[in-house]
Amino acid sequence: MMDWNDHGEHMTTGGWIFMALGVLVLIALVVVLVMWMVSHQRPTERAAIPPGMSARDALDHRLVSGQITTDEYDTLRKKLDTAGAGSTEAEPPAPPTPT
Repeated sequence: MMDWNDHGEHMTTGGWIFMALGVLVLIALVVVLVMWMVSHQRPTERAAIPPGMSARDALDHRLVSGQITTDEYDTLRKKLDTAGAGSTEAEPPAPPTPT
């Protein structure tokens, strides 16, 4: 057998440390790669309804995006129309003008 510089050992303490650190970095890279791949496999979230949109517009948006069927749309639209016609809410009073 051939010895390295007649020391009888092939790797010093520093060599073992660098080898162990290299293995840890390699494992960390594999874990990060797997996590990145899993996070990109999830289905994308559907577009959220913007704030301030009326209930009717939100219902139209849900129909167009495919979240509900036309039968569900008709049922919900009737409920919205009857709820809107039966409400007795008065318009809020105008804010006072500064004097």
